[in-house]
Amino acid sequence: MRLKCFTEPLPDVSQKSQDFVDSSFFKKHQRLPSPAQVRALSQDIKTSPKPKPVIFEDLNVLVKFGPDVTVAEAQNLWMVKRAFRDEVPVPEVFGWRVDQEDYVFIYMEIIHGQTLQHLWDDLNAADKASLCDQLCQIMKTLRQLEQDPQDHYIGSINRQHLLDYVFQSQPKHDPFPNIRAFNDWFAGLPQSWLPISQRYDDPSRYLLPDDGEIKLTHGDLHRENIVVSSTSPSRILAIVDWEQAGWYPDYWEYCKTLYTCWLEDEWRRDWIDNFLCPRMQEFEAFIQYTMEMGSV
Repeated sequence: MRLKCFTEPLPDVSQKSQDFVDSSFFKKHQRLPSPAQVRALSQDIKTSPKPKPVIFEDLNVLVKFGPDVTVAEAQNLWMVKRAFRDEVPVPEVFGWRVDQEDYVFIYMEIIHGQTLQHLWDDLNAADKASLCDQLCQIMKTLRQLEQDPQDHYIGSINRQHLLDYVFQSQPKHDPFPNIRAFNDWFAGLPQSWLPISQRYDDPSRYLLPDDGEIKLTHGDLHRENIVVSSTSPSRILAIVDWEQAGWYPDYWEYCKTLYTCWLEDEWRRDWIDNFLCPRMQEFEAFIQYTMEMGSV
């Protein structure tokens, strides 16, 4: 499978307002709804730290917003769509806004479908197998994307700190220059609260390989984030929620996908290994470290 390197400059993360004027929205409309309009329509903005997205059906616009939403997610969507078009299906992003309260508003295309989580129990074996095959092809395509050969690192795509939720309670760290540096840091997090004199050589560190590849990683690939058609034959319409995505060691996607579902879940037991390369050795270390860190 042919690899590709994305060299186009990313949209500027420092901008408080960004319109993607070449997107389909601006072929029909002149202006995105304002943050004030979004706030006025939100039912839970004052009661939830993660408000539900607001939908403007007549504009084909869904607005994901809140204090924890990041411009990096909009950059992720923009880059994946730019690099792969429909080979890796994601919502088209139309722009973003950052208001005075530092809420980020991401404006994107509405995907009309159901989550795979919602439909899973009603699907027959043939539809499940078909969706698994589609997901396998999507993930193979996504992993074709390579970093600039002169700028290898592990971090978010805008060269900032990692956005994975397992690190949410950890101090933000600059991008890592290579896999070894990331693995050393990750393996050391459970001991980071100990005085240096009490830290020990971790016997599980050897389970994390330092000689793999750095790959663009979704980081939250569970069925709630896979939108599929509600009619047979089932089709994957989009992979959504790219807020945790970034450049990670090649084992990270598998570990995070297992981490997002129950041990005895059919999805985990029978299907994940069919669309991602199994990395059980790495997962053994991953689950130990995340549990010791208190990540949930």
